[in-house]
Amino acid sequence: MVSTDTTFRGTPLESIFRTSKKTIQEYVREIDRHCRYKSVQSQVTRGVVLDDRGPLIDLYEACVQQDAHLSAVLETVESQIIGERYMLARQNERGKYIKDVEETKKIQGSQFTKIIKGIVESKWYGYTLLEIMPTINPLTNKLAEVNIIERRNVLPNQNRVVRRQGQWTPGWDITSNQYSCNYILINTGTLGLFSATTPLILAKKFTLANYVNFSHTYGQPIIHGKTESESIQDRQRLAQSIANAAQNKIVVTGLNDEVDIKTFTMSNSEHIYSSLIEFVNKEVANLIVGSSSMAGETQSYVGSTNAHQDIFRERIEVYREYIENVMNEEILPRLVDMGYIKSGLEFKYANRVEMSNKDKISLYSFITDKYEVSADEIEKEFGIVVGKQFNALSEMIGGGNNMTGAHSNDRHIMTDEEYYKRYGYQRGEKPNRTRQVENFLTEEE
Repeated sequence: MVSTDTTFRGTPLESIFRTSKKTIQEYVREIDRHCRYKSVQSQVTRGVVLDDRGPLIDLYEACVQQDAHLSAVLETVESQIIGERYMLARQNERGKYIKDVEETKKIQGSQFTKIIKGIVESKWYGYTLLEIMPTINPLTNKLAEVNIIERRNVLPNQNRVVRRQGQWTPGWDITSNQYSCNYILINTGTLGLFSATTPLILAKKFTLANYVNFSHTYGQPIIHGKTESESIQDRQRLAQSIANAAQNKIVVTGLNDEVDIKTFTMSNSEHIYSSLIEFVNKEVANLIVGSSSMAGETQSYVGSTNAHQDIFRERIEVYREYIENVMNEEILPRLVDMGYIKSGLEFKYANRVEMSNKDKISLYSFITDKYEVSADEIEKEFGIVVGKQFNALSEMIGGGNNMTGAHSNDRHIMTDEEYYKRYGYQRGEKPNRTRQVENFLTEEE
């Protein structure tokens, strides 16, 4: 069975995968190849494979597969760009985006998630070729098939897909009218962010291997046994007993035999390895998400954490703006031509601040003391069903001894309509608090 991810319009693609035992020398060789291509690309006629990045993709994928820290950082980015954060909306005359609920449902699903991931991966790998088929799933009424074409068979700067990696023919020109409607090449024009993380991770892999060897050699204590017997057999028997004691938890010695453990004092030798590993992790996190703190590293004081959070939010905002631009310029026009969504809509991320639950509670506590918040909003945010808001009534009852009826804290910041909605009487009137309380209790009954 042929997977659709490794086909082009149903034709199987032949690729070579080499993601094990990667070295720095291979990375240097691929950078040299790319430099030669950039130097001669304007002098070579069409029909020659120049921009073959298959071996470079092998290096990238090997690092993602074998480095847990890099995979965790990428998962952090995906958690901030996928979900119910985006919508299809129209912009009104005031510049406010009005969400189209029915059309937004069409872009919330597994297939559309592939599109967003493909756009983001183009920043990491350098390019992505999306295949969007017009077939609709009858069960969900959403797109049935979206694929990311195997990068090893894509020549991004030559705008071509080849059936066999490294061979020009047979192949397909994705700029032709026959393929331009369903195939979207997102090319950043660079080698991607992974070009900077790959040498660091390869160095980290060998550093970690050396660290393990160092720990096996110098990190384990030595058990020293002493015996008065001159017999080699007696010494070997004591050594075997000590070796078995690790599992049996019991060692039997002679009357004058001694057993002690020689532990090594801590030195700076192991810090050479651990500091290199920490350096690589920090550099990778700073490059992908803008902050090592947001990738799991703890900070010593609150101010540093807040600063890193601000940097992280700015970096996520850059990712979202990139996704919005590609969506509105490349993806949505194709979906409109397919008749999948209506014209005149824009892809937009919700303009809300990402914050912790503690910050959300503090914000809502502040807002509910100043403004009336609907119960639906509280339930949607926290999952808590609440009744009628009564803090406005308590302010109205304890409003002071203002004889004119105006609230004692009135600084004329609110409009007359907002004032009446909050306190239940017009500005300047004397409130009939007894009747208002009776009406409130009657409504509750």
